[in-house]
Amino acid sequence: MNRPLPLPDVDAVIVNLDGGDSLFAAIRALEAQEGVDLSIVVVDNGSRPEERERLAREAPRVRVVAFSRNLGFAGAANEGIARTRSPYVLLVNNDATVGADYAARLAARLQLDDRLAAVQGLVLSADGTKVDGAGIAWTDRGEAVPIFSGAPPGEVPREPFEVAGVSATAAMFRREALASLPPAGRGFDGSYFAYYEDADLSLRLARAGWRFACDPRTAARHEGSRTGSRTPFRKALWTARNRWRTLFRNFQPRRIRGSLGRLLRADLAHARSLGWRGAAIPLLVWPKLPLEALRFREELGRLDEWPAPVPAGGKT
Repeated sequence: MNRPLPLPDVDAVIVNLDGGDSLFAAIRALEAQEGVDLSIVVVDNGSRPEERERLAREAPRVRVVAFSRNLGFAGAANEGIARTRSPYVLLVNNDATVGADYAARLAARLQLDDRLAAVQGLVLSADGTKVDGAGIAWTDRGEAVPIFSGAPPGEVPREPFEVAGVSATAAMFRREALASLPPAGRGFDGSYFAYYEDADLSLRLARAGWRFACDPRTAARHEGSRTGSRTPFRKALWTARNRWRTLFRNFQPRRIRGSLGRLLRADLAHARSLGWRGAAIPLLVWPKLPLEALRFREELGRLDEWPAPVPAGGKT
């Protein structure tokens, strides 16, 4: 008599700070996953007491790792990863809901191709009418951008395709890949706090020989910047700082020097989008760039070029 194959073992990690109803929608979607043996960990970054009380009341099967202060997304995600043991770790934002087959399809993709460090599905806007992202690509201005962002879902290839990196909005990582990176396999650089931490992790994994994919046959919906929208100036500042940090760590100095004008113009464009307050962003970030460059002067194996853009309809 043939015994049924064991279900893929997955740990889901949600980083939370006062997510409210969106958090509980994310939890319910994870509890409804089919075809996997899934456990859920919420890493709470100092939410109000009433949110933690609600977690205990409405999500009793969820493990809560609570901190009295905000560790940022990167630090909190590391804490969740360190407290789990499954071979696959699914990171989900506290304002994202995944389809019932999301974890199973991503786990199957990782099982099918042992070159993959991580895979994500198609992430849509909250109403499902537009693409939020289908992985990470890089522009010639040294910016990590979401693939197919703003496009109708019908424009995305139907079959899985390779990407330069994955967004931590709703991505599954192979624990073995995270364990291959220092320090101690924690993955994200906690000093980033938030923003660009997933782009940096993807590049470091790629430099170690790992690959990434998007499987558009499964989808998530993302409300978008629930936490970051509360502090737009701080978000812009961290984004600018962490972009340069990612560039210095992962790309050869000659690549950065050759693109310096475009890299600086990208900062100015984002600063203008904030209005008069944005003028402070370059003033706060640019003077520290020489020190950031020195921080990674001993980094080995940096890239000579921006990662190639994903080919239309390309497959893994």
